[in-house]
Amino acid sequence: MATRKRARTGASAAAQWAGPVFLHVTLEVRAAGLAKFFETMKLALSIVEPIGWKLRGAFVQRTGRLNTVIDLWELEDFNHFDRGIRALGSHPQSKKLLAALAETVESETIVFADRAPYMR
Repeated sequence: MATRKRARTGASAAAQWAGPVFLHVTLEVRAAGLAKFFETMKLALSIVEPIGWKLRGAFVQRTGRLNTVIDLWELEDFNHFDRGIRALGSHPQSKKLLAALAETVESETIVFADRAPYMR
């Protein structure tokens, strides 16, 4: 796996990092919709995994706000996020997928992150 390294002085902001970018998604799911959300995510996975999105972790909170789901994805770069969103939107079942997410998810927070230096 590539390690991010700072580019030399004078490099463009877009070229400052090499390696993957991590996508941390926190979803507050309606309690009554949790099972449907899980099924919907199976469909989403079948769409984004073939284009290279890697689900590195999927968690449901036991404490704090219940029915909160945290997904951690590994992407090649920021453009890979855009390719995944386009794949989801152009899939034949996209209307079904988006309707199910709208029905089950109360809020979604998306954060892009880099690997911390102490991560193994």
